[in-house]
Amino acid sequence: MVAHDADAERASGEDTARRRAIREETARLRALLRAGRPAGGFPGSSPAEWEARLATADELNARLRASEAFTARLLAASRDSIQVLGLDGTVQWLSEGGRAAAGLPDEAVIGTEWAASWRDGDRVAAEVALAAARTGRTGRFRAPSGDRDAQHWWDVVVSAIHGPDGHPERLLAVARDVTEAHRAEEQQALLMQEMAHRVKNTLALVQAVAAQTLRNATSLEAAMEAFNGRLMALSDAHDVLIRGAWAEADLAAVVAGAMAPHLDAVAGRFAAAGPPVSLGPRAVLTLSLMLHELATNAGKYGALSSPAGRVAVTWVLAGDDGGVLRLCWQESGGPPVAPPRREGFGSRLIARSLVHSFGGRVSLRFPPEGAVMELEAPLAAIQDGIA
Repeated sequence: MVAHDADAERASGEDTARRRAIREETARLRALLRAGRPAGGFPGSSPAEWEARLATADELNARLRASEAFTARLLAASRDSIQVLGLDGTVQWLSEGGRAAAGLPDEAVIGTEWAASWRDGDRVAAEVALAAARTGRTGRFRAPSGDRDAQHWWDVVVSAIHGPDGHPERLLAVARDVTEAHRAEEQQALLMQEMAHRVKNTLALVQAVAAQTLRNATSLEAAMEAFNGRLMALSDAHDVLIRGAWAEADLAAVVAGAMAPHLDAVAGRFAAAGPPVSLGPRAVLTLSLMLHELATNAGKYGALSSPAGRVAVTWVLAGDDGGVLRLCWQESGGPPVAPPRREGFGSRLIARSLVHSFGGRVSLRFPPEGAVMELEAPLAAIQDGIA
């Protein structure tokens, strides 16, 4: 059933009457000119005056047609869903964009209740917007439409169309498709939550490193030096992760980044070799700290403390399906080494954190020719967190 709106019908009738009057006036003037005699309605008028009057009517007709054509093109060019509503909220007219958004022919939309076209949860917002527009204010809300698989989000503005007396006689509802912007906002919110989670984890790691550093330091100066070095190792690991959008990092890049601050200009002091292996964020931070501790000890007491010393880091993928990572740190050419008298931060990190984090096994040996660390862990645990 099609709803009728008295104000809409009256306004439409006035427009139609105006156009009909112009056409009738033009036709009457053309008839007078063809008759070639004075018209009773224009006493004393000459044919030239009739010609001028006819030209004016023709010009008015042309302007009216041009205005209507421009308005039609303007509305057709807009991708917004534009609908004219009665004060009772029923749809009286809709643009081409409105037809596309509704996915229905005009006869299935005209006369229906506009607020009912929104989902139950958003219908209240639509009713509130209508109520605001009826009082001359602007109502606005954002709501989805369509199935979840093909869902669109709309920014909807409802305002009043004022009549000659200055009071609202109809309502204008304009809905703009903001699906892409809405998805970007959702993605931004997700990224902010993820960043907050990572910041908390990083701060917890820094707190743990600080506590372990102070617990094992022989002096405040030694603690500051060790803590700054470990913070720089974490910073370098973060740089590597950022290049991988914090989702993953290549093991070779992690090894190179962790070793870079500890190497001098002597060629051949360090070698790294192994197949491409992607690491998850947690593994990147843990392995970076581990390599930093090994390199720091090598620079103080091991291979990197001697010009002839060398360090090699190698890794392979073992197991029937290549599901196990085996990584080896081996020093050579440096001064003779011996096991440390007490267990420090680096030893605890290697012996405990890696095992607890990745569920593998690790061994740290100190033969006279140089320290050797061997790590074995499931590849799935090493790659945990990769998007």
